[in-house]
Amino acid sequence: MVKVVAPGKLMLSGEWSVLELGNPCIVIALNKNVEVEAKEAKGIEISSPGFGIKNVKAKFLDGKLLYESRVSGEQEKFLVFVKNSIETALKYLQEKGKKPKGFNLSTKSDETVAKTKQGRQKIGFGSSAAVTVATIAAVIKLHGNGIESKKEKESIFKLACIAHFLGQGKVGSSFDVAASTFGGLLKYTKFDAKWLEKELAGKSIAETVEEEWPSLSFETMPVPKNFCFVVGFSGKSASTKELVEKMKAFKENDKESYQKIMNSIKGVTEQMANAIKKNDSQKVMQLVHENRKLLKELAQNSGNDLETKELTEIIETANNAGGAAKFSGAGGGDCAIAVCFDRKIQKKIMQALKEKNITLIKAEISLEGVKKI
Repeated sequence: MVKVVAPGKLMLSGEWSVLELGNPCIVIALNKNVEVEAKEAKGIEISSPGFGIKNVKAKFLDGKLLYESRVSGEQEKFLVFVKNSIETALKYLQEKGKKPKGFNLSTKSDETVAKTKQGRQKIGFGSSAAVTVATIAAVIKLHGNGIESKKEKESIFKLACIAHFLGQGKVGSSFDVAASTFGGLLKYTKFDAKWLEKELAGKSIAETVEEEWPSLSFETMPVPKNFCFVVGFSGKSASTKELVEKMKAFKENDKESYQKIMNSIKGVTEQMANAIKKNDSQKVMQLVHENRKLLKELAQNSGNDLETKELTEIIETANNAGGAAKFSGAGGGDCAIAVCFDRKIQKKIMQALKEKNITLIKAEISLEGVKKI
């Protein structure tokens, strides 16, 4: 039996800009884990009790995972990442000359549920990426492959990118996959998605995994001394699809302005990575404020409500208490992050947010990334 966990994520810098080739982001791996357990068995069975999925039977045939149990549309939607992960891992193992085993696989996640005026709401910290990483790691570990070394983690990352890429309809930057795989405080630049699509059309998964991926880079940075953060939930989840459509239109209609803002965000993120490495706390906080300004400009120019009034309240409250805050991720809802380098100020920020009835999310950096437990 194999038990594996992978952490969630929270973006610190580089939102939207990371979707452009060559532009980095800084992401924090969070201790909001997804756990996957795999036990050897005759056939394949998948369970995810939290989603009411129990003992879904499946078989692996001609590179595809086929369900043998009845699966509702809702369950199928949830299982898409698990299914793609199993398929990708088993194809890879087959290409490496290993005979796929049968197994019972179950997933469990540290769900973050916030009580809001609208009732209970789930908050996502990149769980589709975490479940993809943990499923691939569990399946290949069950077949005798290692998952600990840098090289092994790089293979898991690439396999998870392939599975996640297919599961998401070939969009996104996979920064969340990187956070779940490598953990810590990560500087990440995405791979060339068009290149990957072309490779997968003409080469095996194993060959693709062993190649150098153009534009891809990732670097785990040391966590600066006394670095602490507070996460506040805006009370509603974002509809990323809508935001993406508007952003696309902005890019098409005014390429010059779009490029200018993206390059500015890239510059701020590069500077922030350097400040983190130099342990320059003042500079990090100053750059968080700059990043926020650029994101507001991006919102205005794209006609997107990225920093909603709820997010503004969290940001302003945290800033007034001595932090440096901005929204985290696509915007339009979800969370804001406030950074500081003093536990007393962290407590002050938390107190100020509590007084405004803002939901705080208890979270810490997960330094290790995907691992066996």
